[in-house]
Amino acid sequence: MPLRVALFVEGSSTRPARGLPPLEVIWRECLAQALSLRKLDLIVPINKKHLVAMDPRQPRMSGGGEALDQLMMRVMKRESFDAAVVAWDLVPAWNPQDTFCRWDETVDLYRFLADSRSLPEAWKAQAARRHAELRARPTPGQRSGPPPLEPGMVLPVCMEPMFEALLIKDESAVRRALGIKRTPKGWPGRGWADPKERHPDTQVLGPAIRSLFGVRPKPAVLRKIHGDMITHKNEWGELLLRQMLADERAQAAILDHPIAVRLKELLSRAR
Repeated sequence: MPLRVALFVEGSSTRPARGLPPLEVIWRECLAQALSLRKLDLIVPINKKHLVAMDPRQPRMSGGGEALDQLMMRVMKRESFDAAVVAWDLVPAWNPQDTFCRWDETVDLYRFLADSRSLPEAWKAQAARRHAELRARPTPGQRSGPPPLEPGMVLPVCMEPMFEALLIKDESAVRRALGIKRTPKGWPGRGWADPKERHPDTQVLGPAIRSLFGVRPKPAVLRKIHGDMITHKNEWGELLLRQMLADERAQAAILDHPIAVRLKELLSRAR
Protein backbone atom coordinates (compact mmCIF):
# COMPACT_ATOMS: atom_id res chain seq x y z
CA MET A 1 0.00 0.00 0.00
CA PRO A 2 1.55 3.38 -1.00
CA LEU A 3 2.52 5.84 1.69
CA ARG A 4 0.19 8.74 2.37
CA VAL A 5 2.25 11.92 2.10
CA ALA A 6 1.26 15.29 3.59
CA LEU A 7 2.76 18.56 2.38
CA PHE A 8 3.06 21.30 5.00
CA VAL A 9 3.84 24.36 2.91
CA GLU A 10 4.04 28.14 3.26
CA GLY A 11 0.87 29.85 2.09
CA SER A 12 -2.57 30.95 3.17
CA SER A 13 -5.68 28.82 3.47
CA THR A 14 -7.87 30.93 1.19
CA ARG A 15 -10.72 29.00 -0.41
CA PRO A 16 -12.52 30.21 -3.55
CA ALA A 17 -16.27 30.02 -4.04
CA ARG A 18 -15.67 27.31 -6.64
CA GLY A 19 -12.82 24.91 -7.29
CA LEU A 20 -9.75 23.97 -5.28
CA PRO A 21 -7.82 26.39 -3.02
CA PRO A 22 -4.98 28.07 -4.96
CA LEU A 23 -2.37 26.49 -2.68
CA GLU A 24 -3.58 23.01 -3.62
CA VAL A 25 -3.60 23.85 -7.31
CA ILE A 26 -0.02 25.19 -7.11
CA TRP A 27 1.44 22.10 -5.47
CA ARG A 28 -0.84 19.22 -6.45
CA GLU A 29 -2.21 20.17 -9.85
CA CYS A 30 0.70 22.20 -11.23
CA LEU A 31 4.07 21.26 -9.77
CA ALA A 32 3.33 17.65 -8.83
CA GLN A 33 2.03 16.85 -12.30
CA ALA A 34 4.72 18.77 -14.18
CA LEU A 35 7.47 17.08 -12.15
CA SER A 36 5.82 13.62 -12.23
CA LEU A 37 5.78 13.48 -8.43
CA ARG A 38 4.07 10.86 -6.32
CA LYS A 39 0.65 11.77 -4.96
CA LEU A 40 0.40 14.48 -2.31
CA ASP A 41 -2.51 13.31 -0.18
CA LEU A 42 -2.80 16.40 2.04
CA ILE A 43 -1.84 20.05 1.52
CA VAL A 44 -1.60 21.94 4.81
CA PRO A 45 -0.76 25.68 4.84
CA ILE A 46 1.87 26.88 7.31
CA ASN A 47 3.99 29.96 7.90
CA LYS A 48 7.53 30.42 9.15
CA LYS A 49 6.27 31.09 12.67
CA HIS A 50 5.19 27.44 12.95
CA LEU A 51 8.88 26.51 12.71
CA VAL A 52 10.06 29.31 14.99
CA ALA A 53 7.54 28.24 17.66
CA MET A 54 9.32 24.88 18.00
CA ASP A 55 12.51 26.61 19.13
CA PRO A 56 12.60 26.86 22.95
CA ARG A 57 15.18 29.65 22.63
CA GLN A 58 12.63 31.95 21.02
CA PRO A 59 10.17 34.04 23.07
CA ARG A 60 6.56 32.87 23.00
CA MET A 61 4.65 34.60 20.21
CA SER A 62 1.32 36.35 20.59
CA GLY A 63 -1.75 34.28 19.84
CA GLY A 64 -0.33 31.08 21.28
CA GLY A 65 2.12 30.35 18.48
CA GLU A 66 1.20 26.76 17.51
CA ALA A 67 4.40 24.90 16.67
CA LEU A 68 4.83 22.80 13.56
CA ASP A 69 4.97 19.52 15.49
CA GLN A 70 1.73 20.44 17.26
CA LEU A 71 0.08 21.26 13.94
CA MET A 72 1.30 17.99 12.44
CA MET A 73 -0.17 16.04 15.33
CA ARG A 74 -3.48 17.90 15.13
CA VAL A 75 -3.77 17.13 11.41
CA MET A 76 -2.66 13.52 11.96
CA LYS A 77 -5.51 12.95 14.42
CA ARG A 78 -7.99 14.25 11.87
CA GLU A 79 -6.60 12.58 8.75
CA SER A 80 -3.71 10.15 8.99
CA PHE A 81 -0.57 10.34 6.87
CA ASP A 82 2.62 8.28 6.83
CA ALA A 83 5.30 10.81 5.89
CA ALA A 84 5.50 14.57 5.49
CA VAL A 85 7.21 17.18 3.36
CA VAL A 86 7.80 20.56 5.01
CA ALA A 87 8.36 23.38 2.51
CA TRP A 88 9.13 26.80 3.96
CA ASP A 89 10.53 30.12 2.74
CA LEU A 90 14.06 30.84 3.86
CA VAL A 91 13.30 34.57 4.02
CA PRO A 92 10.02 35.11 5.90
CA ALA A 93 7.79 38.08 5.21
CA TRP A 94 7.47 38.89 8.93
CA ASN A 95 11.22 39.34 9.39
CA PRO A 96 12.71 40.10 5.94
CA GLN A 97 15.80 41.94 7.19
CA ASP A 98 17.32 39.13 9.24
CA THR A 99 19.93 36.70 7.90
CA PHE A 100 19.07 33.05 7.43
CA CYS A 101 20.93 29.85 6.55
CA ARG A 102 19.20 26.97 4.76
CA TRP A 103 21.53 24.37 6.27
CA ASP A 104 21.13 25.62 9.84
CA GLU A 105 17.36 25.74 9.52
CA THR A 106 17.21 22.21 8.12
CA VAL A 107 19.38 20.84 10.96
CA ASP A 108 17.28 22.73 13.50
CA LEU A 109 14.06 21.36 12.00
CA TYR A 110 15.14 17.79 12.73
CA ARG A 111 16.46 18.70 16.16
CA PHE A 112 13.18 20.28 17.19
CA LEU A 113 11.14 17.39 15.75
CA ALA A 114 13.30 14.89 17.65
CA ASP A 115 12.67 16.83 20.90
CA SER A 116 8.92 17.17 20.26
CA ARG A 117 6.47 16.54 23.06
CA SER A 118 3.63 16.13 20.56
CA LEU A 119 4.76 13.70 17.84
CA PRO A 120 4.62 9.89 18.12
CA GLU A 121 7.84 8.19 19.17
CA ALA A 122 8.40 6.69 15.71
CA TRP A 123 8.41 10.14 14.14
CA LYS A 124 10.76 11.49 16.81
CA ALA A 125 13.13 8.57 16.31
CA GLN A 126 13.27 9.20 12.55
CA ALA A 127 14.00 12.88 13.17
CA ALA A 128 16.74 12.03 15.68
CA ARG A 129 18.42 9.66 13.23
CA ARG A 130 18.26 12.24 10.48
CA HIS A 131 19.61 14.97 12.78
CA ALA A 132 22.55 12.78 13.78
CA GLU A 133 23.32 12.01 10.13
CA LEU A 134 23.33 15.69 9.18
CA ARG A 135 25.49 16.66 12.14
CA ALA A 136 28.02 13.96 11.24
CA ARG A 137 28.69 15.33 7.76
CA PRO A 138 32.08 17.01 7.28
CA THR A 139 30.34 19.55 5.00
CA PRO A 140 26.65 20.03 4.13
CA GLY A 141 27.14 18.82 0.55
CA GLN A 142 28.67 15.49 1.51
CA ARG A 143 25.84 12.98 1.50
CA SER A 144 25.08 9.53 0.16
CA GLY A 145 21.72 10.51 -1.34
CA PRO A 146 18.34 12.06 -0.57
CA PRO A 147 16.64 11.16 2.72
CA PRO A 148 14.45 8.04 2.56
CA LEU A 149 10.73 8.29 1.95
CA GLU A 150 9.42 5.95 4.62
CA PRO A 151 6.94 5.99 7.51
CA GLY A 152 7.60 8.73 10.05
CA MET A 153 10.06 10.62 7.87
CA VAL A 154 9.89 14.39 7.41
CA LEU A 155 11.45 15.62 4.16
CA PRO A 156 12.61 19.27 4.14
CA VAL A 157 12.34 21.75 1.27
CA CYS A 158 13.80 25.11 2.31
CA MET A 159 12.81 27.44 -0.54
CA GLU A 160 15.57 29.99 -1.08
CA PRO A 161 14.79 32.78 -0.76
CA MET A 162 11.07 31.92 -1.14
CA PHE A 163 8.57 30.24 -3.45
CA GLU A 164 8.22 33.29 -5.71
CA ALA A 165 11.84 32.82 -6.82
CA LEU A 166 10.40 30.16 -9.15
CA LEU A 167 8.40 32.81 -10.98
CA ILE A 168 10.93 35.57 -11.70
CA LYS A 169 13.57 33.68 -13.69
CA ASP A 170 12.04 34.76 -17.03
CA GLU A 171 10.59 38.26 -17.27
CA SER A 172 9.28 37.69 -20.80
CA ALA A 173 7.41 34.60 -19.60
CA VAL A 174 5.73 36.64 -16.86
CA ARG A 175 4.70 39.22 -19.45
CA ARG A 176 3.18 36.50 -21.64
CA ALA A 177 1.40 34.95 -18.66
CA LEU A 178 -0.14 38.33 -17.81
CA GLY A 179 -0.96 39.18 -21.43
CA ILE A 180 1.28 42.28 -21.38
CA LYS A 181 2.80 43.49 -24.68
CA ARG A 182 3.82 47.02 -23.70
CA THR A 183 5.67 47.92 -20.52
CA PRO A 184 3.18 49.43 -18.04
CA LYS A 185 4.12 52.43 -15.92
CA GLY A 186 5.60 51.14 -12.67
CA TRP A 187 6.75 47.81 -14.12
CA PRO A 188 9.96 46.78 -12.27
CA GLY A 189 13.13 47.05 -14.32
CA ARG A 190 15.34 45.15 -11.87
CA GLY A 191 15.27 41.86 -10.00
CA TRP A 192 14.29 39.55 -12.83
CA ALA A 193 16.44 36.39 -12.97
CA ASP A 194 18.63 37.86 -10.22
CA PRO A 195 19.77 35.15 -7.76
CA LYS A 196 20.67 37.88 -5.27
CA GLU A 197 17.10 39.22 -5.12
CA ARG A 198 15.91 38.29 -1.63
CA HIS A 199 12.36 39.60 -1.97
CA PRO A 200 10.94 38.49 -5.33
CA ASP A 201 7.40 38.84 -4.02
CA THR A 202 7.50 42.46 -2.82
CA GLN A 203 10.26 43.87 -5.01
CA VAL A 204 9.51 42.21 -8.37
CA LEU A 205 6.12 40.50 -8.68
CA GLY A 206 4.32 42.94 -6.39
CA PRO A 207 5.17 46.04 -8.47
CA ALA A 208 4.56 44.10 -11.70
CA ILE A 209 1.02 43.18 -10.64
CA ARG A 210 0.30 46.68 -9.30
CA SER A 211 1.34 48.21 -12.61
CA LEU A 212 -1.48 46.34 -14.37
CA PHE A 213 -4.11 48.41 -12.58
CA GLY A 214 -3.03 51.53 -14.50
CA VAL A 215 -3.26 49.89 -17.94
CA ARG A 216 -6.11 50.87 -20.29
CA PRO A 217 -7.96 49.02 -21.57
CA LYS A 218 -8.09 46.86 -18.48
CA PRO A 219 -6.02 43.66 -18.92
CA ALA A 220 -8.11 40.51 -19.17
CA VAL A 221 -6.16 38.94 -16.30
CA LEU A 222 -7.65 41.48 -13.87
CA ARG A 223 -11.09 40.03 -14.54
CA LYS A 224 -9.82 36.75 -13.09
CA ILE A 225 -8.00 38.17 -10.06
CA HIS A 226 -9.23 41.43 -8.57
CA GLY A 227 -6.58 42.09 -5.91
CA ASP A 228 -2.82 42.54 -5.84
CA MET A 229 0.05 40.42 -4.50
CA ILE A 230 -0.75 41.47 -0.95
CA THR A 231 -4.42 40.45 -0.93
CA HIS A 232 -4.31 37.61 -3.49
CA LYS A 233 -0.78 36.23 -3.34
CA ASN A 234 -1.73 32.57 -3.78
CA GLU A 235 -4.06 33.37 -6.66
CA TRP A 236 -1.37 35.25 -8.58
CA GLY A 237 1.14 32.52 -7.83
CA GLU A 238 -1.23 29.88 -9.16
CA LEU A 239 -2.02 31.83 -12.33
CA LEU A 240 1.61 32.60 -13.16
CA LEU A 241 2.82 29.09 -12.42
CA ARG A 242 0.05 27.45 -14.42
CA GLN A 243 0.58 29.74 -17.40
CA MET A 244 4.35 29.34 -17.40
CA LEU A 245 4.22 25.56 -17.09
CA ALA A 246 1.97 25.54 -20.16
CA ASP A 247 4.42 27.82 -22.02
CA GLU A 248 7.03 25.75 -23.87
CA ARG A 249 9.51 28.63 -23.76
CA ALA A 250 9.11 29.13 -20.03
CA GLN A 251 8.59 25.63 -18.64
CA ALA A 252 12.28 24.71 -18.42
CA ALA A 253 13.07 27.74 -16.23
CA ILE A 254 10.48 26.51 -13.72
CA LEU A 255 11.43 22.85 -13.74
CA ASP A 256 15.18 23.56 -13.55
CA HIS A 257 14.87 25.85 -10.54
CA PRO A 258 16.48 24.45 -7.34
CA ILE A 259 13.10 24.39 -5.56
CA ALA A 260 11.56 22.20 -8.26
CA VAL A 261 14.69 20.03 -8.51
CA ARG A 262 14.59 19.43 -4.74
CA LEU A 263 10.92 18.41 -4.86
CA LYS A 264 11.58 15.96 -7.68
CA GLU A 265 14.53 14.47 -5.80
CA LEU A 266 12.41 13.84 -2.72
CA LEU A 267 9.10 12.81 -4.26
CA SER A 268 9.86 11.23 -7.62
CA ARG A 269 7.41 8.46 -8.48
CA ALA A 270 10.40 6.20 -9.03
CA ARG A 271 11.22 6.24 -5.31
